[in-house]
Amino acid sequence: MDTVTPRRNQLQEEQRSRTRHLIAQAALKVFSERGYVASSIEQILVKAGVSRAAFYSHFDGKLAVVMAIAEDFEPAWKPVFRHLAELRNPQLPELMAWAARYLDFHRSNVETCTLLTQVAALEEQLYRKISLQRDALIDMLAELQPAFAAAKQDSDVMLEAQILLLGIDQTCFHLVRQHLRDPGDTATRIMASQMLHFFQRNGNR
Repeated sequence: MDTVTPRRNQLQEEQRSRTRHLIAQAALKVFSERGYVASSIEQILVKAGVSRAAFYSHFDGKLAVVMAIAEDFEPAWKPVFRHLAELRNPQLPELMAWAARYLDFHRSNVETCTLLTQVAALEEQLYRKISLQRDALIDMLAELQPAFAAAKQDSDVMLEAQILLLGIDQTCFHLVRQHLRDPGDTATRIMASQMLHFFQRNGNR
């Protein structure tokens, strides 16, 4: 009896996890097709094929689903920035290669990136969550990159770091949303140049 109950609990947790993931992915599709504001819980239920009770056992509304999507998305983008952190004394070519990789990441995850950018402009709770994620990202970069370490000691450098990361995100967002090609690497060069300036300006403080 003692061995059966833990197994049953494990199966129940696995089922809950699958249902939660199913709802989140269905919501992402609905939001992508209809927009966050125009989407309804009922449309998400239909797309996911779950009951209203199942939905509300995981989420209390649309924003809660988006918050979960933002949390689940974190392990996807962190390795891209871990690679940036591990670059030793990066110069323009290395930073251009990183910017191109991050732009490709946005293109591969256009639905999620678009949703989070748009909803953060509407919902204070998500905006604060993404801001906290950006602060944690700076902490991670500060472990290996001297310029970001300087941001931990200087409020002006911290503001510069926040503006830099926000600008890179917004650049990638608009390039992808407007289906703009970059055959001459103009966008990646601009982003890389801004990063290089930040590294050179603050790396020896």
